[in-house]
Amino acid sequence: MKRALINPEKCKGCNPCAVETNCPQQNAIIREDKADKPWVDFMLCRGCMKCKMLCENNAVLEEVKPCNGGFAKSW
Repeated sequence: MKRALINPEKCKGCNPCAVETNCPQQNAIIREDKADKPWVDFMLCRGCMKCKMLCENNAVLEEVKPCNGGFAKSW
């Protein structure tokens, strides 16, 4: 399985954020406060990685974990 991960060191906290506004899975990118940097909810992210192409700061990384058929709450 693959999921997006936003690197907070590379993220510039753009407002509006292209990743946040254009993610096909609308609720997967979360920003709790306008001053905060966005982060990815792994439970909602489908792993399409469109966000990786959208971020002009190259802050989105591709996180890959093997799928063992079990359900785990956290990555």
